[in-house]
Amino acid sequence: MSRLKKFLPLLVVIFFAILGVCLAAQEPPSEARKIWDMVWRIINFTILVVILYRLLADRIRKYFVDRRTEIVKVLDEVERAEKEAQKRYEESKVKLEEVEKDIENIRNMLIGEIEKEKARIIEEGKSTSERIIEQAKSSAQQEVSKAEASLREMVADMACNMASDIISRQISKDDQKRIIREYLDKVVTEN
Repeated sequence: MSRLKKFLPLLVVIFFAILGVCLAAQEPPSEARKIWDMVWRIINFTILVVILYRLLADRIRKYFVDRRTEIVKVLDEVERAEKEAQKRYEESKVKLEEVEKDIENIRNMLIGEIEKEKARIIEEGKSTSERIIEQAKSSAQQEVSKAEASLREMVADMACNMASDIISRQISKDDQKRIIREYLDKVVTEN
């Protein structure tokens, strides 16, 4: 029964279409016949439109409603995707600005650290050079002191040798004995 309902309008359209063709195949119509022919064509067309409307209206309406819904959904998705992309763009822009600020901060920090390190190295170099100069002065002073001591010792040795030579030439044996006795007496009295 359901199939018959679906095909009944189609059968009616086919029937009237065949009827129109059959009527048109007769001998040339009179004026009245032409008018009736026109009326039948209008009736056929109207019936065809009504049948097509009844058969296809729901489907066409559903198609356009579905299509409209689909288009609205796609537009909503596009708008949402655009907003999401804009949001991500703004976030990326903010992150990029933060990264640029971080880079600038790091650069400034490194420049400051480099300046501090440079000043420390210069100060350390000055300190080291002053220490080396002081060590060199101290070493030179020690060398001078050693040289003076060595020179004094040498002069003293030479003076002793010269004095010994002079004394040995001028002091007699009696003088030597007297000097030894005086020295021994002095040592004994001190102890």
